[in-house]
Amino acid sequence: MDEEMSQLQAEYEADQFTLCPPSLDFPSILCHTNSMTHTRDQLITALYHEYEFLCHDDFDPDVDATPAEYLDMLNSLSDAELIDESSTDTELTLDDFITAWL
Repeated sequence: MDEEMSQLQAEYEADQFTLCPPSLDFPSILCHTNSMTHTRDQLITALYHEYEFLCHDDFDPDVDATPAEYLDMLNSLSDAELIDESSTDTELTLDDFITAWL
């Protein structure tokens, strides 16, 4: 019985990352973020809100894109590029980022 339990435990631990549900909107995200419940549009909105915040006190029209130009750029990016733009990782997950900036 102990051997059977050990084998079941080993299979369970090995399957922790392979049993994650697939993400509908962001298939390239690592498994630790696949439980995300946000959409592409919400990610774009969060990135836009973050940009507006950053530009509020430190906008240089000679260097920085306007918020409207930035939004146009965001809409042209792929899902992977949007995720890169968020600068998220295992400490600040994509889900945390979107929740913070929506």
